[in-house]
Amino acid sequence: MSRWEYLVRVFALDKEDEVVINYVQREYPDRDWKEMPKYDPLTLEAWLSECGREGWELVSLEPAEKQGKQGDIGRGYTQGAHNWAQYFLCVFKRQVEE
Repeated sequence: MSRWEYLVRVFALDKEDEVVINYVQREYPDRDWKEMPKYDPLTLEAWLSECGREGWELVSLEPAEKQGKQGDIGRGYTQGAHNWAQYFLCVFKRQVEE
């Protein structure tokens, strides 16, 4: 029987994060991270790729608008309004080596 371990993280879209800067410079040398929009999806790609290099497989991604002081995350559902997401709750798994 396979055994799994899980990793749960909230990633904020932040183009000035060191992981993001290094990723963009390495994977997209023709792009200048300083010219990227503040909440560019490449910021999430950088973190997902970092976890993938460590053997984690993404199994769930849920957008959120805010992260509270207690670590909670929230998403508003106002009808007729745009709900822009800056935070993403990600769940990863990888097989436990036995």
